[in-house]
Formats: sequence, structure tokens, C-alpha cells
Amino acid sequence: MSTSQNTVVAQAASDTLLAHQSINESGDATILFIHGAFGDSDDWDLVIPYSSNYHLLLPDSPGHGRSSRLSFSIVSSAEYIARLIAAKAIAGRAHVVGHSLGASIAIRLAINFPSAVLSTLVSGYSDMPISRTPFLPYLFWISNRIENGVPRPVIRWLMDGTDLRRIPGASLSLCTSVAHTDKVELKPWPSRTLIIVAGKGGLIPSNDNVDAARRLAKVGRQGNARTVATIHPAMRHPWPRQNPKLWAETVVSWVEERDIPNGFAPL
Repeated sequence: MSTSQNTVVAQAASDTLLAHQSINESGDATILFIHGAFGDSDDWDLVIPYSSNYHLLLPDSPGHGRSSRLSFSIVSSAEYIARLIAAKAIAGRAHVVGHSLGASIAIRLAINFPSAVLSTLVSGYSDMPISRTPFLPYLFWISNRIENGVPRPVIRWLMDGTDLRRIPGASLSLCTSVAHTDKVELKPWPSRTLIIVAGKGGLIPSNDNVDAARRLAKVGRQGNARTVATIHPAMRHPWPRQNPKLWAETVVSWVEERDIPNGFAPL
């Protein structure tokens, strides 16, 4: 991971805080980004340049990146992230953004630790677990390695310019933990929440689950009537790396309680 004068990179210890990057600690407020399955905090490297007015807190979730020594679950991830917010976020609170598996963690955080969360934005949410089949961890393990082996220009051509990172192959134990993690038990949470569906499918079936997003929004509105669900038909599931500028602009607009950029439609 690269560092700069305004970036703090902290290693994980099993009994303290998650490994994380802390960028621009003099920013106006803290935005915390939670990456998806098998990634790490470097997944946000394309987004960072468009979020310069804010303090960015970028954890490596348990079992991932430099937090790999920690066991993964959605519940434990939310607990560790709440601890990180209390220790490192401005005034001990953060705007929380979660992508893919990180969306489930963000919602669990908003439910279990509402005082830590200023607002919430999630994209690519799905009901967990995906399946209890014993073969799913092996499918994750194999697909991760196949994806790493595909030339990046081919992926960009197939996925509208999406710049997927090559990441270290996930261990079978992590694949098992992700595949069989407990389902997030939904109940209303108080933070204002934007729920985004990436709607682009096609040759690569990378569109998100619309029904899961609608179910999430229905519960979210019981806790905060300003919860919004929306879809962008031109974005694919990994759109933080397809259009990082749009991702950052959407996040900042939501944080600042302004209209989100054009191109989204209500669900």
C-alpha cells in the first residue's frame, strides 16, 4: 500500500483495531468505506482522489488484507468497525458506505451501533447467506483465481471499463466464512440511508439484486422515512471501479444532503 504525508496506515492486531488507512485526518467529517468480499482497503484507491474534503477511514475487514488473522463474520466485522469509528473517526462518528458484502456489514453496523453512524449508503446489497451448499466455498476459491488470471484489458472490455484489481487469492477458510456467514437479521435502524442497485447486466451478469434492495428499503424506512432506494441502469456491480468519480460524487452528495447525480431512477 502506498502512503503519503496525509495518509496513516495502521497494521492490525488481534486484540486492538482493524488494519486501516486513515486519509486527510483534518477533513470536515469522516466517511468510512467498507469493501466487498475478498478485497481490502486498497479497493478504494480510484475513489480517494475525488473525496479530498473528507477524512476517509478505510478498514480491512476481518479475514481480509492486513486483518487476515481475524475471523470473519458480518457481526464481528460490525463490532470491529464500530470500535475503529470510536477510536479514529472525527467526534467518534462516521458516514458509513458499504459495497457488496460491505453493504451487509454497514447495515449490521447501523442496526447494532446506531450512535456511531451519521448516515449510510450501500450498494450491491444481497440477502445473506447466498447458499448453505458445501460446494460454494470451493466455487468462490476457484472463481477468485480465474478472475485474477483474466487479462485486465479483457475485463475492461467486457465490463464497460471496470478496472478490477488483481488481489491475492482468498484462502479456502475465508471463502467458507463468507459463503456460510449468518444472514443479517433486519430490523429498523435510525440513520438516513441510500440504497443503490447497479442495474447493468448483459454478457457478464453483473447486475445487483433489485428485490433484496426493495426489502432492505422497506425495513429502513421504518427507522428513517428519508431512506431511499434507487437504481443506475448503466452501472455494474463493481461500479466503484467502473466509474469512481460518479461513486465519490454520489457519496458526497448523500453525505451533504444534496440531490444525487443524474442517471439514477427510484425503485
